[in-house]
Amino acid sequence: MSKTKRKKQYSTLVIVNKNNPNTKSYTVPTKHISRLKYYLTGITVLFIAVIATLVIFIKKYNQNIVAEQELERFKTEVAGPLATDTVVANAYIKRIDSKLNIIKKYLKQRGVKPVRLHAGGNNKNQNISAINTYRYYNIYLKSLIKNLKYMPLGYPHANHKNSKFGYRSNPFHGRGSEFHSGIDIEGDTGDNVQSTGNGKVFFAGWFQGYGNCVRIKHEHGYETLYGHLSRINVKSGQKISAGEEIGKLGSTGRSTGPHLHYEVRYLGQPINPERFLEL
Repeated sequence: MSKTKRKKQYSTLVIVNKNNPNTKSYTVPTKHISRLKYYLTGITVLFIAVIATLVIFIKKYNQNIVAEQELERFKTEVAGPLATDTVVANAYIKRIDSKLNIIKKYLKQRGVKPVRLHAGGNNKNQNISAINTYRYYNIYLKSLIKNLKYMPLGYPHANHKNSKFGYRSNPFHGRGSEFHSGIDIEGDTGDNVQSTGNGKVFFAGWFQGYGNCVRIKHEHGYETLYGHLSRINVKSGQKISAGEEIGKLGSTGRSTGPHLHYEVRYLGQPINPERFLEL
């Protein structure tokens, strides 16, 4: 039994160009034309798949950028503040050191020998963190710096004391006793005498047994007095800074020889200046 060979069918595609009178024709198997819709569907699906892949890629790329931005924000805004107490405390220590340097400057201007300062103390409350402790000292030192400018601290003349505050025997004839309202500091005539704090001169001139005398008002009710000067270099109403020269040491007034009589008064009453010579 013989098989009959099926004859292929062909179709002709004619392409017409409106700008060109010549036409082109192509002969293709008819089966391809009948399958054209399947080919178009396949190409469309492939195109959609490519577009979808690109969209997903772009979305992931943008998500990565956002994630990197969030990570940087976390490092800056979250991880930084949540650093260990040691790291944060070191930052506070640096700030405290800068304030201590300012304090040393003020102390040097006043002739005060700086003492060794250290944070700590007997903190029995273990719930107080190191960070809060250093914050406390930071605030405390700010206040201390502000007050140091106006407190009468240190020596007005860098030399030894030879007479203390309080009752003493009469230095002129040795009989009886008298109240000494300040301290006497040794020196030579013409030595510099400086203010021990920021303030304003409210008296500069001859004052009873003090001889040539300068009196300075400071904040918080404090006043300083510098007596027996050989020369006065300031005038009443003048603003004075700590460490600024106000006159020269001498022996004017009721004096047994060249020295500086120095007083600290609080609300008008003399108090022991030795409390202010050293911290």
